[in-house]
Amino acid sequence: MITSPRYAEALGWAEQLHRHQSRQGKAVPFLSHVISVSALVWEDGGDEDQAIAGLLHDSIEDAGQTRASIRERFGGAVADIVRDCTDPGKVPGGDGVLDPWILRKQRFIGTLQQLPEASLLDAGQDPEGWNRFVSGFDGSAWYFWSLHDQLHVLLPSSRSVKLLGESVRAILASPQLLASLPPGQDPEDWVGTYLDRPDTHPVD
Repeated sequence: MITSPRYAEALGWAEQLHRHQSRQGKAVPFLSHVISVSALVWEDGGDEDQAIAGLLHDSIEDAGQTRASIRERFGGAVADIVRDCTDPGKVPGGDGVLDPWILRKQRFIGTLQQLPEASLLDAGQDPEGWNRFVSGFDGSAWYFWSLHDQLHVLLPSSRSVKLLGESVRAILASPQLLASLPPGQDPEDWVGTYLDRPDTHPVD
């Protein structure tokens, strides 16, 4: 497959949008993240629109863009994928108050079955993120487990979903999780019932 000038344009725009941003907790340009996501989309069989959306998937949340501004440059297909991968609570123009992390993630998990396959492929491309526990270990374990529980059915052939499954299995077998289990509790059942333990949910 040969990329078109659109892809080079999207890469240049992504660099402009994220030029002054870095990865959370790292002295690494944020651009490395969106390039990685786009590369994974290509490797998972995605087309150019999906790969461009990978480059721009954080442009609404983190760079002040809108579906309209993306559509103007790269068309409706790309804009729709980026919108579908965006946390609605972080869309510019709101009151600036975010709902709690747990509610935002519940909503996102709940939308997956309604998303077109083109958007699902991009939504499932963040293996690096599956090793970060930004919401605490228990909350992140639940989120990754829930994400994989949906995506392995919706995208059974996806390479990245398989990588997500490996990360989830590592979490379920981790000393940190096993040490927190009540006696006789199955790790997967414990993670899957996280929503029933609101006292353990992150406060944000």
